[in-house]
Amino acid sequence: MIGSDGRLVQTAVIGGPASGRAIILPADADELTRWRRRHPSYTYWCGMQLGGCGHELSDRLYRDKVCHFAHRPHTSCHRTATGAAGADHLFIKDDLAAWAGRNRLKGQATSRNLGSGPGDAVDFRVGAARQHVRFQFSRLAHAEWRRTRQRFSGETATLDWVFGPGAAQPETMEELYDEYGHLLRFRFETHGAVRRIRLRAEDPRRSTDWVPLDACAMTPEGLRIPGVQPRRRPGPGPAAGSGTGRAATPVRRSREEQVLALKAALVGAARFRTRPTWEALARTAGSDLLGLSVPDRVGLLVAVERTADGEGSPLLSALIRTGESDPPPYVGDVVAAVGCGAPATAAVLKRWCQREADRAFAVYGVPSRTAPPRMPLTPDGRLAAQQGAEPAQLHTIVHVKGGKVQQSAARPRPAHLAGVPLLHDTELRHALRSARNRRGPRPRYATALLARAEEALRRLPEPQRSELVAEMVTTRRWLDNRPDTPARKPRRSRRAANAAEAQKTAAVNQSGRAKRTQQRKKGKTAKNPLQGARPLPGFDPRTEKRPR
Repeated sequence: MIGSDGRLVQTAVIGGPASGRAIILPADADELTRWRRRHPSYTYWCGMQLGGCGHELSDRLYRDKVCHFAHRPHTSCHRTATGAAGADHLFIKDDLAAWAGRNRLKGQATSRNLGSGPGDAVDFRVGAARQHVRFQFSRLAHAEWRRTRQRFSGETATLDWVFGPGAAQPETMEELYDEYGHLLRFRFETHGAVRRIRLRAEDPRRSTDWVPLDACAMTPEGLRIPGVQPRRRPGPGPAAGSGTGRAATPVRRSREEQVLALKAALVGAARFRTRPTWEALARTAGSDLLGLSVPDRVGLLVAVERTADGEGSPLLSALIRTGESDPPPYVGDVVAAVGCGAPATAAVLKRWCQREADRAFAVYGVPSRTAPPRMPLTPDGRLAAQQGAEPAQLHTIVHVKGGKVQQSAARPRPAHLAGVPLLHDTELRHALRSARNRRGPRPRYATALLARAEEALRRLPEPQRSELVAEMVTTRRWLDNRPDTPARKPRRSRRAANAAEAQKTAAVNQSGRAKRTQQRKKGKTAKNPLQGARPLPGFDPRTEKRPR
């Protein structure tokens, strides 16, 4: 049977509809034959924990196609996750139970339905130590992740969040990079009729090897993966207050020490290509910065900018963001104080800071690259037109009776780019990301942005080109999954285009040959004007006298 999403049903549970023992049916006929001989008493069900209907399934053996499960006749089922990965949340529960038993941990694994199915997440809790590990399968919005994390932190001593493929938002990744120095990932590998979990830790520069769960350990600081030294920060949970009983009063440092520590923290954030909040900076540069007032923060950041390496260095203060990923309003005061201009609106400040953040990533990243130019501000706080971003409009003076009229001679914009601002090449990646959250006719706007990005790919160097390509791929997938996106015309392959061109050339050549043949016939007729004419009356060519 084909699932409701058009795929073969490859997974089921053994024993009954409420069972949690999952299986992947062998796809090869000989393998399925051996499986039947080893397990003649097994019964297979479209399990409730798989999001299925609960009816019994039969295993279908085929020699000419892939073997798969099938429902009984006249059975209605709306299960969507029918592939090999559709039972991963059950396979991980088996792995966690076996791992906890071998390590003498009194843990329990529970699957969670967060809105799209029973396999959205799996929570593993160790009761006595009040430790919690969340395995995130489905993609979770950054705001929802922060709320859930804050709730979990108040209930547990340690909290580790492990993300599956594509499950972490970019903002979530940046926050975890800044706080812990790495991000925990998991994936699955198929072994016969089951799948086994593998884990690793990664940061913007490198990643550890994928290791099985048996290579990991549950320590007092949380889940430990080989090759990673955890950089934990005290959080809002109970573990933050536990310790040796020392006083938690921060040590007050001199102004020079604060400036140096804050600059080092900002440079480190730029090296990891992250944009931290002020609270995250305080955890890195010193807890005495956390209680500073807004004027004190502005004065400290201005002092940091005045220690820049040279004129034209990126403004490190532009890296700071709020929980909503917007620059704090006081960053505009820093921009004005260092002589870069005074942004008139929050939107201008956000775009200006995005450009400065890209410049900081280019200068301090590993490896470093050429930074894009700084985005200039006009005296009234608006964004100045970038060189090459918008063609200069030519004006023609037309003399008419009664005076002169000024007319614009600018070329009209292409129809497929109507409504798209003339962005700089390095801003297209951010524009594509924000287009997916834009209200109104988003597919049309995003399609126009993709056309503009295609033109910019030829001009961008690495790694901006790769980053833009990744954002374009994500946007195209988002467009393809939207019901209001108009269908795209099928793209012809190079071979089909060459064949069409050859056919067209052959038709032209054939037409030319026919034309030349007709012209030759007309030429012969012109040389002998009497050709084809009837003889005169009384003239018989047979009686014509030949010259002797």
